[in-house]
Amino acid sequence: ALSCALVCAGCSGDGETTKNNADSTGQTQQQTQTLRLGLSPNEDSAEVLKKYEAFTNYLAEATGMEVEPFVGADYTAVVEALNSGHLDVAWFGPSEYVLATDIVNSGVEAFAAAIQEEGSVPYQSMFIVKADSPMNSLEDIKGHSLAFTDPASTSGHIFGRYTLVQTGIDPEEDCSQVIFSGSQDACLLAVVNSQVEVGCVSSRNLQGFVESGMVEEDSYKVIATSVEIPPDPIAMRSDLPQETKDAIKEAFLNDTPELENALEGTGFAKFDGSVNDDSYQLVRDAYEVAGVTPEL
Repeated sequence: ALSCALVCAGCSGDGETTKNNADSTGQTQQQTQTLRLGLSPNEDSAEVLKKYEAFTNYLAEATGMEVEPFVGADYTAVVEALNSGHLDVAWFGPSEYVLATDIVNSGVEAFAAAIQEEGSVPYQSMFIVKADSPMNSLEDIKGHSLAFTDPASTSGHIFGRYTLVQTGIDPEEDCSQVIFSGSQDACLLAVVNSQVEVGCVSSRNLQGFVESGMVEEDSYKVIATSVEIPPDPIAMRSDLPQETKDAIKEAFLNDTPELENALEGTGFAKFDGSVNDDSYQLVRDAYEVAGVTPEL
């Protein structure tokens, strides 16, 4: 309900989110006043909003716009909201970006990539089991139940399935059951609480779940990892006014102490502006090898 309220608050069919400004030539431009930011539901929506509250406040200050965050009910909800014009910019996973390039009618532009804090773990899919499980490799998961997080999750599904296929494992054929838990935390808890035997989760989330006290570090073990995944893209709708695009880019790519402070606690340190659509070809390859078609 909270997510729905947030996105609906930013929806306006009568131009309430823009204002008219005359440029130097006397022509009228539309300048966005409300910036609607989409965030992936890596964990509970309330936790995501709390984690990115300081960044949302920074973005409002840096752009001069009111910023309304939206956490999707699932991973594809952000893509759907972009396509319907209910969101302007999205910070989401690489697989969601690839899906957005196929789905969003107005087009999307990746203009930045979120760079993790120095010394943090590489971004990978991790296969976890309970600490006392006899399983120690991917070959061992045959005949056991497996949980991915969400069909559109980069680390919780696409690169996990990609890794399995490359290893010669067909999840639906070789595992006793394949389910989708809905989120990273739900997948981890499903393993720890013996609801499923193997879970595929993001390497970036595990340590945070331990530090928060959600699980004990000795309650699970990692039996395999994927290749390193490209960093999270930040993308905007292609049909936004140029003035709005410029303000968004400057806010994300202006390497200042204010931005650094706003990112504290998110696991990210800054943004790289050299990213473009070609940066995510590996993700498209992973979709192809995994035999999955990007779709809502």
